[in-house]
Amino acid sequence: MEQFYSAPPQPVQVSVRPDKEERRQIRKKYNIIAAVLLVNIIIFNGMAIGSAFFGDSPVWNSEFFSTAFSCCVPIISEITAIIIGIKVLGIDFKPLMTRNGFNGGTMLKLITLALGLQTAASILAALVTSVLEGFGIEPRPVDLSATESLPANLLMYFYACLLGPVLEELLYRGILLQSMRKYNERFAIFLSAAIFGLMHQNYQQFILGFLIGIPLAVVTIKSGSIVPAIFTHIAANTSAMFFNCWIQYSNPDFFEAPLNASFSGAVIITVLFRIAIMLAALVVGIVVLVKGGNMSRPTPAGKSRAMPVFVTAAAWWVIFLIYAFFNFVLPFMA
Repeated sequence: MEQFYSAPPQPVQVSVRPDKEERRQIRKKYNIIAAVLLVNIIIFNGMAIGSAFFGDSPVWNSEFFSTAFSCCVPIISEITAIIIGIKVLGIDFKPLMTRNGFNGGTMLKLITLALGLQTAASILAALVTSVLEGFGIEPRPVDLSATESLPANLLMYFYACLLGPVLEELLYRGILLQSMRKYNERFAIFLSAAIFGLMHQNYQQFILGFLIGIPLAVVTIKSGSIVPAIFTHIAANTSAMFFNCWIQYSNPDFFEAPLNASFSGAVIITVLFRIAIMLAALVVGIVVLVKGGNMSRPTPAGKSRAMPVFVTAAAWWVIFLIYAFFNFVLPFMA
């Protein structure tokens, strides 16, 4: 009886450098990803600029209405970008909502690292501001203080501590990271972290967003789930809002003149907590690096399909030029 032998399937051979047609296809995808982010940028800034036409309205000047509008702007822009991203990029969020791949220990380490980086970023931003002021450059401060309206504050806390983190993770660790990681995960991690920082549109929060965005992206890829990033983002924002409000109500003049303000128990406890969490984050970071928590090295084929093609995608240059203006030019304009 004649025997038939079926050879095992051979692995697909990928050339180190993409040919002209493949480069065109990769560039097209990069431009589509950028177009999704441009939708968010255009809607966000379009609504913000449009609000200037209602500046003299009595209704607009109410704290609750202005806070509600400020919250609605990113909600509308981010939800629109997420929906478009799902449609045009084919992102499936169901596999990213799994509880597998991480545990309570992972969450504790990630939150500790994020809070420590939050403190380090605040110190670094303060140092940058001090240096700029030494050269006579007065950057526009970022106002995160609470209002005198309780409903407005509750609405702001709901967005900043819950809805905002969820939407931002879906967009930056979901749409952006997942669509960019195919060829080079390291490149996707740093790009998603950079855009996450830049989208805050001020250099102070850019530093924070970029630093925190890196471990959030790493854990998302390693665990195969976006859930750890969402809960860590919520914890970081809630911590910042809690301590800011606590200090503001116990020391009303602290944020206006911190060097001359008296130090209440709230300020002392906040400082001690921030120092302790930064030291704990340093320990966690060292342990993770020693145990090999870094990402695998990209292949030569992955490298040639990341940055060399990325820099030829025109839409990304538009994004970086817009964000460069809002982060590093506009805050210094009178």
